[in-house]
Amino acid sequence: MVVGLLAGAVLGWTVQGWRKDAALADLRRTAATTQATAAAALVQATGRVLQLERAATGQLAARTDQLTEENQHAQNDRDRFMADVRSGALRLSLPVASHCAGTGASTTDSTAASGDRQQARAELDLAAAAALDAIASDGDAATRQLNACIDAYNLVRDTYHVQTE
Repeated sequence: MVVGLLAGAVLGWTVQGWRKDAALADLRRTAATTQATAAAALVQATGRVLQLERAATGQLAARTDQLTEENQHAQNDRDRFMADVRSGALRLSLPVASHCAGTGASTTDSTAASGDRQQARAELDLAAAAALDAIASDGDAATRQLNACIDAYNLVRDTYHVQTE
């Protein structure tokens, strides 16, 4: 009877070990399948992101080229403008107020209010014209650069579908 009991215990131990091994093998298979599925999804998502990144990089490069072209065109216009000012083909002037000799008070010319072009004007010298042109050109360049930056931001936001509030 002791031998039968001992044989039963050994047989039970062996069967339980087989069941445990089968359960562990099934668990490992499930984990491997899940891991393979996750890896495939990661590879697919990575490929999609890389494709979006390449497209965005190309579009950003095109926008950079466009900004460079716009800046060059603006520089050409500025150079042509300043050449016309230097040659005298274009004169820059500002309206000026006239002063009454008796009162010392400043009054505006009545023709200026009516839109007549015969108002008192002061012509700018070359240095002042160049300084004003430089200020205006710097402002225009900053505006172009800001617009390019906004375009780049919107491109990246739209490409990657970033939610904004």
